[in-house]
Amino acid sequence: MNNMVNNMDKKNQKLLEVKDLRVSFFTPVGEVKAVGGISYDLNYGEVMGIVGESGSGKSVEAYAIMGLLQSPGKVVGGSITFDGEDVLAKSEKEMQAFRGNQVSMIFQNPMTCLNPVYTIGDQLIEAIRCHKKISKAEAREKSIEMLKLVGINNPERRMNQYPHEFSGGMRQRVMIAMGLICDPKMLIADEPTTALDVTIQAQIIELMKDIQQKTQMAIIFITHNLGVVAEICDRVTVMYAGKIVEQGNVEDIFYRPHHPYTMGLLRSMPRLDAEEYERLIPIEGTPVDMLNPPAGCPFGPRCEHCMKICLRREPPQIDLGNGHTAACWLLVDEAKRLAKKEETPNE
Repeated sequence: MNNMVNNMDKKNQKLLEVKDLRVSFFTPVGEVKAVGGISYDLNYGEVMGIVGESGSGKSVEAYAIMGLLQSPGKVVGGSITFDGEDVLAKSEKEMQAFRGNQVSMIFQNPMTCLNPVYTIGDQLIEAIRCHKKISKAEAREKSIEMLKLVGINNPERRMNQYPHEFSGGMRQRVMIAMGLICDPKMLIADEPTTALDVTIQAQIIELMKDIQQKTQMAIIFITHNLGVVAEICDRVTVMYAGKIVEQGNVEDIFYRPHHPYTMGLLRSMPRLDAEEYERLIPIEGTPVDMLNPPAGCPFGPRCEHCMKICLRREPPQIDLGNGHTAACWLLVDEAKRLAKKEETPNE
């Protein structure tokens, strides 16, 4: 890939910077605050998982980055900086050049994203010629090369087939090929394995890991499946009710979780390393009504550790070290203890 060398040179440098991003949907019954002020960075070549229940704002923030928010959705605050450029300041024409060329997105259901009346080859060729000034023959060769890369056999013949002639897993591979065909610096994968059976899910995850290692592109992997996150991601962002409740590397999130919501997600997931039978424990209660969110911690009404302050005031993000943060009032004393430990010289 053309960007591979550049991406390796810029490893550990910021590619994407999201600051206090807020997205609302203005409906006849009121304002739905789908994303309520989230901030995170993504480095070149890094894979970050964004996890949470349905309705937590995972996909909405991705659509905001891509400039694909549908009315009545609107970015009402914050900033998105990609490779030093202000994404929110771009015109629609600039965003069309930005999408696909700089950032690509794989959507949840490939059947709704592929045009049923055009061949796979025509759609791949169109995708590359929208952004690259190359001949149709060159675009066709590039398309065949990408189909080979994503593991589709007989790509020359497959180029002339229509989406309905492909299985669900093969269609998702085509979508991955389409997302990678212009050598983007970053790929957003929005629940790319949800509609697939477990065996095909494993193949798609292995494919994406392999491609990421070859191209060194950055990936935002949106999912509700923590098992998938453990397999492919470097860092994890846990979202609930439009807010980030915990962030950290994979080891911290899986082995040292600090937010009750993260712990709840982990308890509800089966573990292969369990030494004996463990009953899965669902998170009690229902998700927040985003038209009338609570004044304090959004997870407070469902939290078994909820205190009075949790219902009145939103908790701060507590720094737990090594880039691990969590927003929970239970951790305020823990943060003070860590700070005191750093101030006290080793004896």
